Amino acid sequence: MELKLPSPADSLTVVLKLAGSACNINCHYCYEKRKPYPDENWLSPETLGGFLAACGNRPLRIVLHGGEPLLIGPRRMRDLLVVLRAYPGPLELTMQTNAMLLTDTWVDLFDEFFPDIDIGVSIDGPRSANAYRVDYRDLPTFDKVLRGIDLLNRRGKTIALCVTVTNLLLDQASETMAMIEQFPHVRAVRLSPCLDYNVTTLKFPKGNAASLTLLNGTGQGAAGWATTPAEYARFVADCFDLWQDRYFQRFVLEPVFSLLLHFVGKEVTLTDWSLIKEPFIVALYPDGTIGASEEISTPDARIGSVDSVTSLDEILHFQRNEPLATAMKDLMAACSSCSHAAVCSGGSLADRLRLVSTTWEAEYCSARKLLIDHVREGCERHGLEPRAAG
Repeated sequence: MELKLPSPADSLTVVLKLAGSACNINCHYCYEKRKPYPDENWLSPETLGGFLAACGNRPLRIVLHGGEPLLIGPRRMRDLLVVLRAYPGPLELTMQTNAMLLTDTWVDLFDEFFPDIDIGVSIDGPRSANAYRVDYRDLPTFDKVLRGIDLLNRRGKTIALCVTVTNLLLDQASETMAMIEQFPHVRAVRLSPCLDYNVTTLKFPKGNAASLTLLNGTGQGAAGWATTPAEYARFVADCFDLWQDRYFQRFVLEPVFSLLLHFVGKEVTLTDWSLIKEPFIVALYPDGTIGASEEISTPDARIGSVDSVTSLDEILHFQRNEPLATAMKDLMAACSSCSHAAVCSGGSLADRLRLVSTTWEAEYCSARKLLIDHVREGCERHGLEPRAAG
């Protein structure tokens, strides 16, 4: 398998780090808090405009992200939305938020500029599983997130939920699916793995210091909140069984929905299960840095800068970061002889880069094989005949 690189006409996902890593909460597992931010600030309209000029008119999927994107405030957000709406090419707008800062004023603003914005809310399953999603005093945030979710329902907005699967969630598949069912406006759910191994927490705020020291004080081995690849796969398999029996008409469940698309020969767009991978994702930071996928936690994922790039084609093949390109190409090449490669599609390169030469490297692949086989067998039990490939 070869690493697919974007052509000049291909759509890109652009993650706008509106507030850098700044956030109104301090999730213990936050990957943004592990990155150095030498010039953290707000993303300016000028920086965004310079980046969009380098995009030409290629199709873009823009993700308002952070930290917490709403921390930038309505006035600054309006200025950015003006710039985005003036983009000459096709543009789809999405946002990932913890929903705690949402108000009717925010919804009115998005309705004015992008009424069809896709909103994703981060919530990690039932209340007890959200114990790593805390504020800077290490206090729970769950009820404030629920208020934001309820506001979006009241305003008629359909949403997606991003569920980070930590070790607190592993025995709560049934409770997780039941909780999601209570939200009538949820149309999609993504179960995101938390495969954090040898990750380093850079800041230990006073209120969180005791917890972070206990969970990840050394930065070596599995972080205290993490799941193993096998544990994550087992949890997804359990959720799939419940979803297939009771919830499939209510909401889409990822990553199993992507597996189902593979089995019936349809196009898959989820990066972890598609050949459209990390090279099709770029991140723009407030200081003008253009990085590869924001989930890559290698020491340097920088691929360019707004002030030195006239066209994204100058950097999208990692012309300025050859070590990162070589590392990803090597990972994809290693998949060529795998029996499940056609469905697995090489997995998440961000996760795999983190797991190279660790005890989880081989387990990552075996766990995905087990998940593929489990979903395939479930399809066969329900009368769907998956294709043989993979």
